[in-house]
Amino acid sequence: NNLTMMKPSSPSFLLAVQLTCLALVSTSGFVLSPHPGQYATILLAKKKNKKNKQQQKKGGFEWASSFTLQPYEAKEAREYASTAVASFKGRANQHLCKELEEPSDIPKALWKAPIACVIVGEADSKGEADADGAATTVVQYANIAALETVGLKPNEFDQLFSTAPPKDDGEASSFAVSIALPPVMKGDKKFEREYKKKIIKQDTGDVTIFDAYRWELEKSQLIDGKFVTQSFGVAYAWSEWMVGETLLCRPGGIQETITEDEDFDELIAQQGLFIRDLKENQGMSNKDPKVVEAVAKLLRFKKLQGEQQQSS
Repeated sequence: NNLTMMKPSSPSFLLAVQLTCLALVSTSGFVLSPHPGQYATILLAKKKNKKNKQQQKKGGFEWASSFTLQPYEAKEAREYASTAVASFKGRANQHLCKELEEPSDIPKALWKAPIACVIVGEADSKGEADADGAATTVVQYANIAALETVGLKPNEFDQLFSTAPPKDDGEASSFAVSIALPPVMKGDKKFEREYKKKIIKQDTGDVTIFDAYRWELEKSQLIDGKFVTQSFGVAYAWSEWMVGETLLCRPGGIQETITEDEDFDELIAQQGLFIRDLKENQGMSNKDPKVVEAVAKLLRFKKLQGEQQQSS
């Protein structure tokens, strides 16, 4: 009523209008805009945001239950990775690769490392066996290079192993891909070099790892008041693998075709000169990762040469 008695151009009228608008804002929650045409837009935006929040809240439980942790994020997988790296360093007296010398996050560094790493264990604590009497293998961890070896992409790790906690009912999970790697090391052997194994049989060419490392993983547990060291899996690591008889593969999509009539004498001679250059001209030691890798490649050429001579 007081507004109708004031002149529209008077300062009192303008002040009264502003106070009225402020009162409306405090009760409605609307945001004032210096441009009158934006008022409807702001109102619609508030309604839309409110609707989105309601939808997110409604689907929040479903989203959380379906969320999958990456292998370098999940607690159990991180423990496997850290244990494998530390155990290898202790048994081999060297780092698994250069990228693992001083990483700020060991599990994340192993996940992206240019060397394949897989950790396998028995299907359960009872040590179930298959029809042939061999212990049933379950993959506990695999990094990107290992996934590449078996034909999987980094985001497809759940086709080989799971980062989710074990099921309460003890039921084993089923995966699209399985690999033939022993979950135990027989005898007193705890560490092995130059391991070779066909891990996948397939029509497109069997996958065979070679010049691989494998070592037993152990942990201490308090049993009957005493600390007892027990094995909980075997770790495998390799830098190269064969698909079929002629396709040599390395992490990162590197492939090389080796023909049956390959001149291994020439390859061995060139590799020997390369190793000599690393040591004499570049000052590297025998334990340097580049020298170790180069020597492993030289030994592989010699093995392939031997296999070539036997088949001819």
